Amino acid sequence: MGRSLMPLNPGWIELIYGCVKSGKSRALIDKINSIKNAIDEEKFEKEFLVVKHPLDDKETQGKISSFDGKNIDAIECETAKDLVEHVTKHTKFIFLSGVHLFDRDIVPLLKALVDINVIIVTTGINLTAKGEPYNYMPQIMTITDVYDIRAGECFTSGCGENAYRSIKVNDHFEPRCMKCYYKTEKTPDLVVVTGPMFSQKTLELIAKTKEKERKLELNPVKNEDGFMNKDISAIFKWSEDKRYDLEKIVSHDGNSINAIPIESNSQVINYLKINKQVGFVGFDEIQFFKDPYPLIKELLERGYPIYITCLKEDFRGEGFGDVPKILTLANIIISKEAYCTRCQKQPATKTQRFIIKNGIKTPANYNDPVILVGGKESYTSVCRSCHWVPEKSENKYDNILKLKQIN
Repeated sequence: MGRSLMPLNPGWIELIYGCVKSGKSRALIDKINSIKNAIDEEKFEKEFLVVKHPLDDKETQGKISSFDGKNIDAIECETAKDLVEHVTKHTKFIFLSGVHLFDRDIVPLLKALVDINVIIVTTGINLTAKGEPYNYMPQIMTITDVYDIRAGECFTSGCGENAYRSIKVNDHFEPRCMKCYYKTEKTPDLVVVTGPMFSQKTLELIAKTKEKERKLELNPVKNEDGFMNKDISAIFKWSEDKRYDLEKIVSHDGNSINAIPIESNSQVINYLKINKQVGFVGFDEIQFFKDPYPLIKELLERGYPIYITCLKEDFRGEGFGDVPKILTLANIIISKEAYCTRCQKQPATKTQRFIIKNGIKTPANYNDPVILVGGKESYTSVCRSCHWVPEKSENKYDNILKLKQIN
């Protein structure tokens, strides 16, 4: 039985994230103040909820504070259960400081809030001082719609470059740039291009690679032996992705570049050991690769600039493989949108898989295999409201929030 069309869904999640002392709280405070100054106080108190986790700057209780001295009043909530108690049927906006400190239930709660059209702007630290994903940030970054990464200033003496990592020094934390953090000769960067199918992600990688190749042709650089260009590109693809060409990555509109098909991480490492002139590494559809997270970490530690395209969610709307963890490593995330082929009114951020039954397109079941390489014959792009997966478990916060909408 089909699902009736739901109302258009204007809810979304904006994540302001980055290392310590990167101005995340200041950015959130500025957003809140700009809205407070534009509407009357009664409307703000009724429709807007300003919340912080109590461990997010413990020195200032009941306030969101920035390291440069700005602050604003906030309700303190330690768990998702605490937060939902403050949501009413009038709540339209939630400003949330310190999302990285919440329990695992914050993820389904944020999903449920967006489904009832609440707009959420939140701050969080994506990585610990050891360079690992912070708590449930991989899952939070997977359901984020708008990414706003903030750079600090590297505290390394004489550096001052943009910082995207944090380290612990004695009893406090300091920001570090990518080069100082990884202690590499060159500056490692990670750009992740994500979005649903048919949102031109591969085209971004193709354009970036061709741009670098043109620059090398115009400004050839010799290596120590004086023969070969440094910084040539190596683009890798999953060997089982044979939709258009085994040794090329091809966009849905026919653009292509050469690529190296691989089956394992060791093939990438071995290729780069042999081809030392490679200075730019790209991966197309990295969600298909086996255990790519440790590979990306190792390449960053070796100083490579990396460019990745991926689906962050599978057809079920769940995090796709290692992609959620890879998102926490990125210092640039480009979020692409397609066109919703169902309602034809909203941008598409989801991938819908379908099967053909008796000549009719039917959404694939939640329990169907996650990986099925295909194109328009098996997939389409849809908005959040039109995305439907039969047999998917109900979000436990859906009914709680629906009751709040009634009462």
